[in-house]
Amino acid sequence: MAGAVLECLGKKKGLLVEAGTGVGKSFAYLIPAVLSGEKTLVSTSSLALQDQLVNKDLVFLKKTLPQKFSFGMLKGRNNYICQKREGEYEGSGKSYERFQKWLSKTKTGAKDDLTFVPKFWSEVCGDARDCTGKLCPYFSECFYYRHYRKLHKVDILVVNHYLLAYDLLSDFNVFPFHGNLIIDEASDMEDVISTVLGSSLSHSRVVWLLYRLGGLKIIVDHLFAEAESFFKKADIPSRPVFPIPYPVIEQLRKLRKKLALAKTVTTLEKQKKKALDDEQKDRIKTTKNYVKSLAEDIDDFIGQGDADRVYYMTGNVKERELTSSLVESKGAFGHLIEGYGSVVMTSATLTTEGGFAFLKKRLGIDDFAEKIVGSPFDYRKQALFYVDRNLPAPGKGNEETFNEESLDVIEGLITASRGRALVLFTSYRQLHYVAEYINIPYPFKSQGDMPHAKLIRWFKDTSNSVLLATATFWQGVDIKGDDLSLVIISRLPFSSPGDPVYQERCNRLGSRWFYELALPSAILSLRQGFGRLIRGREEYGVVAILDSRVAKSSYGKAIIASLPEVAITHSVKEVKKFFDSVSKG
Repeated sequence: MAGAVLECLGKKKGLLVEAGTGVGKSFAYLIPAVLSGEKTLVSTSSLALQDQLVNKDLVFLKKTLPQKFSFGMLKGRNNYICQKREGEYEGSGKSYERFQKWLSKTKTGAKDDLTFVPKFWSEVCGDARDCTGKLCPYFSECFYYRHYRKLHKVDILVVNHYLLAYDLLSDFNVFPFHGNLIIDEASDMEDVISTVLGSSLSHSRVVWLLYRLGGLKIIVDHLFAEAESFFKKADIPSRPVFPIPYPVIEQLRKLRKKLALAKTVTTLEKQKKKALDDEQKDRIKTTKNYVKSLAEDIDDFIGQGDADRVYYMTGNVKERELTSSLVESKGAFGHLIEGYGSVVMTSATLTTEGGFAFLKKRLGIDDFAEKIVGSPFDYRKQALFYVDRNLPAPGKGNEETFNEESLDVIEGLITASRGRALVLFTSYRQLHYVAEYINIPYPFKSQGDMPHAKLIRWFKDTSNSVLLATATFWQGVDIKGDDLSLVIISRLPFSSPGDPVYQERCNRLGSRWFYELALPSAILSLRQGFGRLIRGREEYGVVAILDSRVAKSSYGKAIIASLPEVAITHSVKEVKKFFDSVSKG
């Protein structure tokens, strides 16, 4: 892998490389990046991998390699205090006093240095839309730019996928340089671009702007109730609604009229001419940009005329929100990689049915070299794949029967593994059903019983424990050793038809939607299960799927062919024998 990456960087070409768990993927691209002697950006999806690269892998290489190099990490402005916005914020109470004490001592202004995150952090942190860069009176002492200026000199800069997409959105003005680009966890790139290049209208966004305008002596008191009425006192959907209903659009038209944003822009322009100092002018200018941005987004949601986007409405218990997302990311991704010399895309799971065709089609890639590096682990010895073929197929009116009968199988598998299990569901309904009726002699908790990080900590610290969670829970979860020996997947992890972006992508594919999108996406998710379970040569475990379609459907063979070469069983007794043999060995 390292040789392929070094050749790619040297020839200024593109490379797709899948590196199975245990290959040492990060070293296999970091070492060539150092040896190339060229500035390189490394982008990841998860904070866990960012921290591993900066605090472990690159530190080790700097001590070990003879070639000298420097590295750093860039996070978004919202990870740093903004002196200008903090000065405008009027706070009080113990939390604010505690925050002020930290602010008087901090040398970095970084959120990571706080021992607590105050609720008002979003009011005082950096915001790209509220930043005028060198024109800001606080530019010379700005925590973000002080850190940013140091990054011009580093050789390797670690960033995240969201910053990568925002850099595209800003016409490549986010990063201090653009040399070579290595994208790790590359399978997440499509959805990140879809989100970043979309937009949203929320109660907090409108209300924040009203407070800002009020601080500039513009009369807005009467508008708070209007915002409350639109976002909080209307019908709030329990699941995404697509497309946005006509009555909601009409309500939005009325809100736009009452906000009178065009008139507000004119008022701000008059104020700017009368402003007495640069700080006041700066605040008026950034506020005007906010007003224009809000007006453009409201018009966009009313018209819903951008064929490249899907528009939908979401909600929680308190309020509704309007969102738009890019449907297809290939055009934007193509534009993004044009800004770099060489581009390497890697992950432990990029292929389906042994090839990169799915990823290439989704992102419009057609001229990259390709390489697959298998895992050094012996899955036939270290793992077992349980596929149930007796349970009724989930869905199609079998929901209640499937939930009841699958519970018996779940209990049998957990008994065989003596706990140490992660049980993943595609629906909260089944999760709650199992949590209520499961009968096992091992401690268990469900997603939602405590915050995500604490739940993982509880699982690691509690012997023979069992964790019940949704299928997306395993993303970014790193549980090594004997803490996790069994991953149970209740049904094939097909994307939810209630997801507006996924639904629109399927609609545009027509009759091809299943084999070109649904199936390969599910295969990639399923493959991640093996990657999460076996992390070392001395680790053993079982992946179990309770969806009988894997054994009985015409596409089941394609799923199995995409997984590591592993022994397959349909018997819970065989699962018990596997764990008994491991414990004896």
